[in-house]
Amino acid sequence: MRGVFLSLILYLTVAIIIPIYAYAEGAVSAKSFSFEETTIIEFTNTGNDDVSAFRIWLGSDNNFKSFKTENGWIGEKTPQGVIIFTSSSEVIKPGESIKIGVKTDKTSSGVNWKALDKSEQQIEIGKTIAGELPKLVTNPKPESKTIVSEGGVLANSSFRIIPEKPNVGSTIRVTGDNFGAVQELDFFINSNKISSFVTNDAGYFMTTVKIPENIDADRVDFIIKDKDNQEKSISLRLEEPANRILGSDDIKLTISGVPEILHRADFIEVSGTAQPNSGITASIKDPDGKIINTRTAKADAKGNWKVAEPIIVPLDAPFGRYSAVISDGREEISTTWMLETSKVILIKPITLKFNPGETMKFNGTALPNKSLELILEDPLGNEKMSDIIEIDETGNVEFEYPTIANVDKEGTWTLVAEQDGKREFIYAGLGEIPSIPINIEFDKLNYKSTETAKISLTGKPLDKLTMLIIDPSDKPKIIADNKNTVSITLGQDGRKTYNLELSGYTSGAYTAIVNKGASKSSEIFTVGLQTGSGPIKIVSTKL
Repeated sequence: MRGVFLSLILYLTVAIIIPIYAYAEGAVSAKSFSFEETTIIEFTNTGNDDVSAFRIWLGSDNNFKSFKTENGWIGEKTPQGVIIFTSSSEVIKPGESIKIGVKTDKTSSGVNWKALDKSEQQIEIGKTIAGELPKLVTNPKPESKTIVSEGGVLANSSFRIIPEKPNVGSTIRVTGDNFGAVQELDFFINSNKISSFVTNDAGYFMTTVKIPENIDADRVDFIIKDKDNQEKSISLRLEEPANRILGSDDIKLTISGVPEILHRADFIEVSGTAQPNSGITASIKDPDGKIINTRTAKADAKGNWKVAEPIIVPLDAPFGRYSAVISDGREEISTTWMLETSKVILIKPITLKFNPGETMKFNGTALPNKSLELILEDPLGNEKMSDIIEIDETGNVEFEYPTIANVDKEGTWTLVAEQDGKREFIYAGLGEIPSIPINIEFDKLNYKSTETAKISLTGKPLDKLTMLIIDPSDKPKIIADNKNTVSITLGQDGRKTYNLELSGYTSGAYTAIVNKGASKSSEIFTVGLQTGSGPIKIVSTKL
């Protein structure tokens, strides 16, 4: 998407454009160009009042998929399909213009628009019909029959730069009046020649040029010079390149943490990247296209954002395909996932965060008329409570643990539920919002050296983990390819099974350690230990 917009805008910067206009009678004009489903609209304030906002919408047979606008402006798409562009600090002054890019479901037959003042009063309304990108047009060379002026730059010649506050790397429009008829002129920034062009037979010209990116953001002279070195100049300050439209160093809007398939009671953490310090809005739609949830986030100075609280899929959520639309005000993207019913254990905490001293409560459903094993672990992986409960014909599950303030460790607690060989991990926070930890589980505790250990790993979708095995003498064990570590990438559902060949493992206790950055989890397993039998004698001792 970024590449299409950038290529279109760059194309516009190198040509003197003769576009297809769709003017409204009044104070604002609009022209647009299209390439397949992408349309670029340029609004120009031809009146005397500042324009503070624009609204655009399509016909009933088409929809906006995404949009981009200039820095300093934000866009918001309403449920009715209207995109409203506003700015808290910018207005379009008389003679200035703004470009807006949109992508639609199909080739647009036209975009309806409305321009508003600061009081949201209508300045102009119209519809622009997009033409294809025009062919490159060069200024005509003087014909022999044309009356040519003796000079290019005259005493009363004048020109101006639009916008009046250009930035490094941006595209500007240069217009001039009262120059010599059919004269070739050169355009300079300081001593650097940028382009050449020819005036018409009335001594008028209008051209677009791109300010080079290697010029410092400082006051510069824009100069029009003829062949006799007569010149006119304007001195303006160039803004920093961060203010340019769709700069190549912009951070792309992305979303991560949403797998392709979800289940009821699933726990997900949504994050991504966006423009630094921008606000993020995520709207979630159900299979019928109805917005059922809206979350907001703030991108940090590096452009990273994260939804403050994890999302737990409701136990009664309808099955089907869901979608989320994410916007940072300048750009909009979407993602989809399927909600399926393959899980047999559906348990969730009654709230994401419990206060120390409160009773942690979990409820949900499992297979009816079967045993369910539950193990509750604290943030250090210590088992705090376990139980085996018989599920009745309703399939309902309830589990509680009374926490003790200043004793039970605060952080993310994990409830491990297992039934009929199916295992699920349920997370809740004590004293803080939980996060998805790294979990490692072996299919059994003790193995023979001829067996293969099946290791179940869970975490965030597509997490990249590193696993290390420590042998009974506290030394790293070679795992594969003469390396003592192995890299493992979790699947879209945040799960992965790793098969560890135990050939060559001597008898003893081993520790498997899984790392992701500063986070880690460990589990002990044994190889070759004999299973004893016979009576167990317990002897009491006095202290």
